[in-house]
Amino acid sequence: MLPVPEALTPSASDTDKVNLWELLSALPVPVVAYELRAENMVRFVNPSFTRDFGYTIEDMPNLSAWATLTYPDPKCRACVLAHWQTEVAERQASGKIKPPGEYQIRDRAGHQRDVLVGFALQGDLAIVTFQDVTPTRAAEAALEAERRQKEQTAYALTENMPAGAYTMVLRPGAEMAEFAFLSRQFLHMLDMTKEEAEGDPMRVFARVHPEDRPHWIEMNAKTVAGRLPFAEEARIVANGRTRWVRAESVPRSLADGSVIWEGLLVDIHAFKTAEQELQTVLEAARAYTWRRDIRAQRSEFDGRWAKLAGHPPGEQDMPSDSWIRTVHPDDVATVRAEVAALENGTFERRILTYRRQIDDAWIWLQVHAGVSERDETGKPTALSGVSFNITAEMEARLKAQEDQAQLREDLQRAQQRDTVAQVAGGVAHDLNNLIAVVAGTTEMLEQRAGDQPWLKEGLGRIQRSMTMARDLISGLDGLVRPDTQREAHDLGKLLRDAVDLLGQRRITHHSVRLDLADDPTPIWANPTELAQVIVNLAVNACDSGTQERPATVSLKTFPTGSALPKTPPHAGIAPQAGLPMAMFSVSDTGTGITPQVRARMFRPNYTTKGSAGTGLGLLIVSTILQSNNAALWVDSTVEKGTEITVAWPLAPRTQPKRLNDHDKAALLIDPTALADTLADQRIMVVDDLIDVAEVLVDMLEAAGALALAVSDPEVAVKSLAEAPDLWSALVTDLHMPGMNGHALAAHANSLSPPVPTVLVTARADTLSDETKKNFSAVLSKPVTSLQLVRAVRQAADQNRHMEH
Repeated sequence: MLPVPEALTPSASDTDKVNLWELLSALPVPVVAYELRAENMVRFVNPSFTRDFGYTIEDMPNLSAWATLTYPDPKCRACVLAHWQTEVAERQASGKIKPPGEYQIRDRAGHQRDVLVGFALQGDLAIVTFQDVTPTRAAEAALEAERRQKEQTAYALTENMPAGAYTMVLRPGAEMAEFAFLSRQFLHMLDMTKEEAEGDPMRVFARVHPEDRPHWIEMNAKTVAGRLPFAEEARIVANGRTRWVRAESVPRSLADGSVIWEGLLVDIHAFKTAEQELQTVLEAARAYTWRRDIRAQRSEFDGRWAKLAGHPPGEQDMPSDSWIRTVHPDDVATVRAEVAALENGTFERRILTYRRQIDDAWIWLQVHAGVSERDETGKPTALSGVSFNITAEMEARLKAQEDQAQLREDLQRAQQRDTVAQVAGGVAHDLNNLIAVVAGTTEMLEQRAGDQPWLKEGLGRIQRSMTMARDLISGLDGLVRPDTQREAHDLGKLLRDAVDLLGQRRITHHSVRLDLADDPTPIWANPTELAQVIVNLAVNACDSGTQERPATVSLKTFPTGSALPKTPPHAGIAPQAGLPMAMFSVSDTGTGITPQVRARMFRPNYTTKGSAGTGLGLLIVSTILQSNNAALWVDSTVEKGTEITVAWPLAPRTQPKRLNDHDKAALLIDPTALADTLADQRIMVVDDLIDVAEVLVDMLEAAGALALAVSDPEVAVKSLAEAPDLWSALVTDLHMPGMNGHALAAHANSLSPPVPTVLVTARADTLSDETKKNFSAVLSKPVTSLQLVRAVRQAADQNRHMEH
């Protein structure tokens, strides 16, 4: 708009006014002049006004007439005229030129025009200038509409975004950028309204956690000052919660000199929580993250590794070739080859296990490495991964391997010792039987030698030789199983250790499976003894199949307190009622065990493996079970498989009170009273060696008894069952074919009335205190007449007292 001419003095002449009209007529700016008198007569309208608004001086004789045309609505007209007159009055009063005011004027064609109106005074005239800004306002309105449309589009585009979009503008001359656009998600994340957030950014920054706010404001100030990209993380407090967010924006310069940052606010709380949890897990797992830049030949690592490796604070990278110097010399070649294979792209990922030096000590690392970045040709440019400090695990593994090797050695030694013990025991048993015949016969002959010195002398030499023979045989006891140390163990661990001894080939070929209870199962045992039992049973299970159909094998533990099988055990000692036992089983899908084999499988020298078997494995198992007061049951179906269940004490059994020498002496009867003590006593003597049985019969008959020698236990069973009240006592051997002394004694005790049993055996050392309870007395071969008669008399007397 052109400037309004300076007002003329009130004494200006008409000539001056004419000159003024001529000047104003030539102006391109619309001008109207009217009198300031009450009528406000219009004195002049220049051509520009008529051209732009269509009104001539004839259309507007006075200001009121023009206002009527321009503002048809009376109320609007009155308001505009009042405002108009006020501006003129203020101009008159101050004498100063005021900036033009904006009015909406209706032109003669009826169009509303946006006009800037300026006033100048010249005497009694008001000279008014009009600048039509309608196109400008239309353009501004169009721009505003476009801006609003874009804003709505931005809102629509960001409506469902999980992130909040925002725009910040730094206007020319401003020191601080302000928010120009905020998406609904942005406002929701900060729990703010649009009115609260737009403008001063400090209102938004107030949502940042107090501990993070100073750094956040500082980084924003640096970003604005340097026109830099912005990327920061912080906690915000909104909606009653504290959450992690990340803001990222990039700057863009505008034509008017403004700088605009367009960015996103992302909720990363779940990520940060997971990251913190991962850090916790990594710390707990002694794990360290790293990245190797193949091009730059630099390796970066996290702060935990930097601290462990003794790097200075803040130093978290090193030349890639430096770390290899800390690798154990024995592992360097392997590590170099594996890393080279990854860098060459031969492998996508690898797992390396090696030793590395830290503070003059070697630690074990398990490194999970992989290709993390490639160039446009697909060639690896970076490796990354996680390194686990497995030193404790490796030391435990090495210790376990040493323990397993020791257990394997102990097991082999125990197997050899028990094999020798079984052989020695068998030899001792047979020799004792022979000596029993010779010694017993010699003793009887001595009683009948009378006054024949030469015969007594010869019999004495024989007795002395027998005594020496007994001493030699007793020396074999050193080969028998020594007392072993037992203590509390976890059955599950002992089963795992024993299965490992089977060897990987056997475990894989037979799909050996362990099914262990979740909680430890206590057991009172010697690990080597229990391993012998488990390995013997497991090996037999593996061998129970055929080449065409190998047996699968499984071992499992039973929950503590599980019910024991109701049938008598096939080996070992029947558990006492109410005594807690640990139980496990060894099962297979082999060919099964026939009843005939089951009846003989625990006997010495019995095997179904031909020359491949020794016939001692299950005998050793039975011996171990007896010495531990454990028991074993066999459940088998031919062509379907076998399950062997073992019950083992949870805790040491209370040892019964042993008689001292004084108590034993009190129980012995004066030998002078034995001569006819067994008179009218009927005694059955059972031994598979008839010579031994007959010698014992001679000893008993010499004491006045009526004795019968029987070599077949089955015959003895029938005789006892037919007339149990006929027999005063039973004398039996332990190891006999068909039925052993335990079974025979159990049968005798079950009769009515029961028949007491005295055991005479060459292997008394193999009996536990529990198994001895089946017998009234246990005597070792060779036995003397005095020992035998006293034991039988005591048994018969005890039985007689029980009957009464």
